[in-house]
Amino acid sequence: MHYILDIEKIGRILLLIFVVIDFIKHGKKNILRRIIYYSFIYYMINVIQLTTGGIFIPPREELRIVTYNFIPFRFVFDWIQKYSSTGFSWFFRRAVILTVYNFIMLFPLGIYLPLLFGVSDIKKVTLYLFLTTLAIETYQVIFSYFGLVMMRTFNVDDLILNTLGGIMGYYVYEALIPRIRRKFRYHSS
Repeated sequence: MHYILDIEKIGRILLLIFVVIDFIKHGKKNILRRIIYYSFIYYMINVIQLTTGGIFIPPREELRIVTYNFIPFRFVFDWIQKYSSTGFSWFFRRAVILTVYNFIMLFPLGIYLPLLFGVSDIKKVTLYLFLTTLAIETYQVIFSYFGLVMMRTFNVDDLILNTLGGIMGYYVYEALIPRIRRKFRYHSS
């Protein structure tokens, strides 16, 4: 009998335990920063759940399929191909939606990096975003190879889209923070 380990549910329980222990230990000290940190942990748990789909225990031999895409912007070709063959069908819309999901997946990380970790140099932000998505693509291939997850691919388009989405998140953060600070200064006067 196979069981799918739901990372989000287990992560949510562990996070709740961590939050309770943290509140007992630190009370209300730095509460806003800690709440943002908890949200970051929950976000990362969900990224892992989304990128694995859950982990099969025990591993399933029939899932040991690993595919690769090393052609940048292949998703554009897929869009054109699906649109040419099926028009504005469910298949085409699904391809576009998956591309959008890949773009927005690391958008929050682009905000968390400067907000929680003080990373304010765009080159470092880009490097961290790229390394994060490279780690995701790598563990998808490894888990697929061992039959722990349903077929996942190493896709260079995911590297590009995830990184660009995170960079967009960073620029949104950089654009909004000065406005928020001005607003708080104005109201506190």
